[in-house]
Amino acid sequence: MTTHKPENSIQEIANEAFSIFETVQDIPDLLEFFSYGHRVFFEKLPEYIHSDKLKIAVVGVIKSGKSTFVNSILCKDVVKRGAGVVTSITTRIQKGKKYQAYLYLKSWDDINAGLRKLLLLISDDDAVKGIWEAFDIRRKNDRETLEKVHQKIINAFSPEKDTIHPEILSITHALQGFDALKDLVQPEETVICFESQEFDNYKDYTTDPGKAFYIKDVCLSMPVKTLDPNIEIADCQGADSTDSSQLERILAHIESSNLMIYCISSRTGLRESDMIFLKRIENLGLLDNVIFINNCDLTEHENLEDLLKVEAGILKDLSLLGIKTELYSFSLLYNHFANMKSKISKKDLLRFESWQKEKKMVQYCDLKTREFNLFFKHTIERNRYEFLISNHMKRLSSILSDLTRRIQIFLDLLSSDNEKEETAKKKLSDFYQNALRFETIMADSLENACQGLQKEIDINIYQMFFQDKDSILRDILEYVQLLSIEGEFYQFHGRETGVNEALFLLFKDFQKRVDLYVLEAVNPLLRQFVVLREERIKSFFQSYFKSYHVEFLTMDQYSDLKDNALSESQRIDSLDIADIDEIKKILGIQLPSRVFEVQYTSKMKTKVIANFGLNTVSRFLSSLLDKQSDFSFAPALKKSAEKIKNENLKYFKRQFEQYGKDLKTHYFLPLINAVKRDAKEKINERFRQYQSLNAKTEQFFSLKQSEKEDQKARSLLLKQRVETLTGLIQPFISL
Repeated sequence: MTTHKPENSIQEIANEAFSIFETVQDIPDLLEFFSYGHRVFFEKLPEYIHSDKLKIAVVGVIKSGKSTFVNSILCKDVVKRGAGVVTSITTRIQKGKKYQAYLYLKSWDDINAGLRKLLLLISDDDAVKGIWEAFDIRRKNDRETLEKVHQKIINAFSPEKDTIHPEILSITHALQGFDALKDLVQPEETVICFESQEFDNYKDYTTDPGKAFYIKDVCLSMPVKTLDPNIEIADCQGADSTDSSQLERILAHIESSNLMIYCISSRTGLRESDMIFLKRIENLGLLDNVIFINNCDLTEHENLEDLLKVEAGILKDLSLLGIKTELYSFSLLYNHFANMKSKISKKDLLRFESWQKEKKMVQYCDLKTREFNLFFKHTIERNRYEFLISNHMKRLSSILSDLTRRIQIFLDLLSSDNEKEETAKKKLSDFYQNALRFETIMADSLENACQGLQKEIDINIYQMFFQDKDSILRDILEYVQLLSIEGEFYQFHGRETGVNEALFLLFKDFQKRVDLYVLEAVNPLLRQFVVLREERIKSFFQSYFKSYHVEFLTMDQYSDLKDNALSESQRIDSLDIADIDEIKKILGIQLPSRVFEVQYTSKMKTKVIANFGLNTVSRFLSSLLDKQSDFSFAPALKKSAEKIKNENLKYFKRQFEQYGKDLKTHYFLPLINAVKRDAKEKINERFRQYQSLNAKTEQFFSLKQSEKEDQKARSLLLKQRVETLTGLIQPFISL
């Protein structure tokens, strides 16, 4: 097990780094070697180290114990737990100085735009269609019309049925939550905060689907002793959601997380929905970041043997997915009650005491709890240092290494005797003139090289999106062509809700299945394509900087500044390329939204309804002629499904190629340009260092011997401090 430095040593390193920077400020000629970026880094190093968060996502299907895990870790009833679907929105939790719950609300424009798009798909009434195009839920008449349409659909599509559509639920929730949120939502996205005694009020919003509809994000800040200030833990919604857009948000959140806790209920074992979701995590390449918990329901199991049998079954099912992992079996609720025994209700206390009587199971769960806590703590520590501290320490080490070389050059100049001054002046002057010429060459070279890089990525995009190199387009076309949507399911709806509503439900089923296919089969391939191109951008600039280092920084230029040339360790390292992830955040660069989006346009809807009418009339006339045959909407609905499929197949090729164009124009091009600008700035900064060196040469040589000795002593002491600090940093870099 790796032993890490304690937290206070990190603070000491940050303090000493800032102290060194202040000392450098007392040596003006040396200070000029620093760029503004270096100064900001030294000044804000403690803030950088403590501001980053290690993100932990708690995931699993509905009723697997996610919220209970969060509460047990925090030793508080922070997030609401209970029967049924309780978590309606992902809730992020961070350590803070006081209890504060921040709810980030959607804007009215976003809310209305989403509902408007949905309603235009449902309605075929031209009179009502005008209302939908300008729909605003804030208007009473619009809400009343919305309620009528909603009721018409819901009557034929009972909420008790498992087949209820997320889109219908969206309308339900929008109507249910309107009165509670109408005065809080604003034209722009806003934030409301519950703090101190009102803190728990936030639960009324996150657990109520109606109110949660109007919320975009939730973040809790609280003074919890058991939560590290550098950790953010998130209680996610159930991963077995039928809403592909919600599932997409969950996957996006875990993709940005550093660690996942996957909760499995011992009552059900690994369900089909678990296996589907784990396959999605695998497609994202994130299985290595998952810790599995078998959340034991002590009331459910007769004895320890029964519990071990369930555990073995879960491990076997995981192995079928190719997952070889440790499974920690213990009761989250038992542990939570044990952590806050004095604060639980009498009813919960009775449950807790009854569980304690099952000594063998409790002892086994306690053992697994201790094993989990040790592993969890070690994993957090390892990841925290790797993701949060090591990166900053690497940058600090690079700056200190650069500072050491600058100090050495400074010492070389101070150590030069009179006989070498003229030779040194000439060498430095020649070096400076060569640098000026080389700077122009470098600028042109970088521009031409980047054009070559852009051309290379353009070719990759053309092969991927226009030649379908990885068969993404071919595979989705085959999937859609083979996709079967049976009309029988919608017969009842056709009679009760009308043709348009039945076709809408049919379309939404088709859309959901295509969206899930894209989520599972297409998005991972696109992600892999983007990651490989980003790695290529990194390797390109690293190679370029390496070339720049070899050709420009030849050390024989310094040979006459001292008896021997500078040692290899004093040579200037190749420059670090910009952090691509940070650039994307700063510029707001994001991948295009969706590669394949199922369409149901007004023109398509008109064609489908017309086709449905012809088929229905034909079938109806046939049933009149043949009295023994029963009339059914199913064949016409099936024909309509085929029509919707075929119309969308025409769109997919165009959408796929457009995604490639957008990826080129709005993602890779600005990304390359941003890294190129950063490269130019770093190269120019390096040239400015030698420009400053040339300008200060006369001043160095004109110093009196006593002044030289004083400057030299101060510089030697500073060099020793820098070298000592560099040694202290190494354990954090080698993690």
